Amino acid sequence: MIYYRKLKTSQSFTDVLIIGVIFLISFVTLIFTGPETAFLVMGLMVFLYGLYSVTVFILTRNTGYLVVSLFQFSMALLCASVALSMTTGNNGFIPIFLLPTLFFGIWMVNLATNKKSKWRGREILELAAMPVEESANGYTGRPFPAGRIEGTRADMLAFGTFTSKNLIALTYIEPDKVVFLPVQTGREYGMLFRGRADYADETWVSFDSDGYVAVNISMEDYLNYREDLSFAQLCDSLGGLFIEFYELFKRGQGMRIIDRMDALGLSAFS
Repeated sequence: MIYYRKLKTSQSFTDVLIIGVIFLISFVTLIFTGPETAFLVMGLMVFLYGLYSVTVFILTRNTGYLVVSLFQFSMALLCASVALSMTTGNNGFIPIFLLPTLFFGIWMVNLATNKKSKWRGREILELAAMPVEESANGYTGRPFPAGRIEGTRADMLAFGTFTSKNLIALTYIEPDKVVFLPVQTGREYGMLFRGRADYADETWVSFDSDGYVAVNISMEDYLNYREDLSFAQLCDSLGGLFIEFYELFKRGQGMRIIDRMDALGLSAFS
């Protein structure tokens, strides 16, 4: 099925840019200091990138980021073993780290191709906009009520774990509510490590302790739509989407949520 895209076209190549910077710095190091140092520098930068990936895994429990971090750590050790081989002539460590690097690399590419390590904020915003009509009434910078759910706080927390693990939304646990922040690919670097109080102006959906649902859509996300959509309808639709996802999750049909997003056919880089 072909869907009409309501968001403006966007592709994120932040990861590709980071990899390019690593190779550029390594190449410059190669020119000025030689291959041994270049491989050590590359290994160090890849190791630091691996620390970032494993931190994201700890925050989200997303398997894709765990595999990425394992690839990066094995790649860093491979670079160090190559540098050691050039210095001492000992090649014994290269095959030890080459095999896991290849294994985790292939696994990583497979997960990326199947969107297991893709942030799903763009799909969320597209799904929310589907039933919304154009309107002369534009953006309003305040949260909107969007219905009510039934369930315990434990249900909400379990749903929050599911949304984080599948990169549907970052989940913030507050004393009186659970807050979900859809994250678009490329924006995760700026959102993962910010303070909890800093999400007020972002796009979010919250379930409070009494089950009431509130929605806020950021101006940046609203202006990213091709048309001026009814803001009240858009908020109501986004809230309804999370309510629907919550009910599917409670019934043990979490994969239906993933299927809904996959059906949009968006690029792994969007």
